[in-house]
Amino acid sequence: MSFPERLKALRKSANISQQILGDAMNVTKVSISGYENGNRKPDTETLQNLADYFNVSTDYLLGRSAVMETASQYGSDMHLAIPAEDYSILVALQRYPDLHHALKENPEKVAGQLFRFWSFLQEESKL
Repeated sequence: MSFPERLKALRKSANISQQILGDAMNVTKVSISGYENGNRKPDTETLQNLADYFNVSTDYLLGRSAVMETASQYGSDMHLAIPAEDYSILVALQRYPDLHHALKENPEKVAGQLFRFWSFLQEESKL
């Protein structure tokens, strides 16, 4: 995935507009749009600020690494390789704290239960 694609995916997964990101980076919405469509490249300082804002490495932003962020919330230096598309799923899941907690406690069991429920709903919708 290229820099423009990664930046756009990160911004969308954070559910923020180009204007909000531009304000945070002290650049215009037009600059953010240019970065996302590949017509502009950020300077080194802006690139680092973008990486810090999204808690990713500059290598990840530039498409040179699949390592997205450090799992510091788990108290380790382990790195997570999470595609930006999947990151939005994790962000959405955090909106449901009980489900999020249950998945953290017993991921295999709860994921299996969710899959069975989803399968049931799929079958019901065919009727």
